[in-house]
Amino acid sequence: MLRMHCSPCSPLLPVLALVCGSLLGGCTKSDGSTAALSVTARPAEVTENGSRIVFPDVSPGLARITAQVVHAGSATIPVIAPAHVVASISAGLSTGGRIVLFDSPDVTSLYSQYSQSRSNIERTTKNLERVKEMFSNQAANAKDLNEAEAESANARTTIAECEAKLRGLGFNPVELEGVQPGTIWLICDVLESQLHEVQQGEDVPIVFSAFPDHVIHGRADAIGEVVDPVTRTIKVRVSAANPHGRILPGMFARVDFGDPVGNVVVLPLTAVVTVEGQDYAFVQDSERTYSRRPITLASSGATAAVVKKGIADGDRVVTGGTMLLKGISFGY
Repeated sequence: MLRMHCSPCSPLLPVLALVCGSLLGGCTKSDGSTAALSVTARPAEVTENGSRIVFPDVSPGLARITAQVVHAGSATIPVIAPAHVVASISAGLSTGGRIVLFDSPDVTSLYSQYSQSRSNIERTTKNLERVKEMFSNQAANAKDLNEAEAESANARTTIAECEAKLRGLGFNPVELEGVQPGTIWLICDVLESQLHEVQQGEDVPIVFSAFPDHVIHGRADAIGEVVDPVTRTIKVRVSAANPHGRILPGMFARVDFGDPVGNVVVLPLTAVVTVEGQDYAFVQDSERTYSRRPITLASSGATAAVVKKGIADGDRVVTGGTMLLKGISFGY
């Protein structure tokens, strides 16, 4: 057995006595009382199915929570959609007509096929009328009439297929024929959840990646009729003037569909938490009491959101420490 022997005058004795006294009896105050080495913090009290949280008098979690009073007012929440130039319409120098330049060779080929089909319709329609007249005068037989009708029907089917494909890509070929030279078309990918912010015919600011310090204004001409099943976006076509020809097919841009709204409450996104598809915010009722409220957002941007329902003017809303309250409220 290992033994430690200390002489009566050993200097280790006061040190050992001090350590043992601290471990067994706590720390001695100047008045002779003893204080505990540590204090176990009491957990917050959660009631009303997690909707009400009350912190104890001493809680380290309170220092992590910040709140601010919100007021109703006017706000503009940016609704930014990525876009790219899909077509540029310019005047032809030799013929005086219009030249349409697309960003994709496939679209160029499809549009050429559409234009050819239009010519074929005019030709086959005139031919059918001529054959019908000849057939009525017994100058053409039934076979000639059937062939003329079939040729006319094929031309109409071809142009219908081309038009459907073009419209699916965001082009309306009939409208494209009436576009003035010096114009560009952009296709924007707008999230399904933000489509309500887009109004056909509204003016929109556009910033191109090639010219980040320059803003031009365009118009939302058409809203797509199909939702992409993968990206959950809808294509919106925007037109803008390109008088100097600096904007080229294929260039990337950002289009803002956000509009100013009045008498609304705006929250920073740090104040919003989402659980199972429902948005919530926490309101400070008193110094240590917080309540969870379900909210409905009208729209949201990169850093803030407009609240449609759930938060009123003058509420003190938690903007920092929301993840802590979320964990306590929902038992995470």
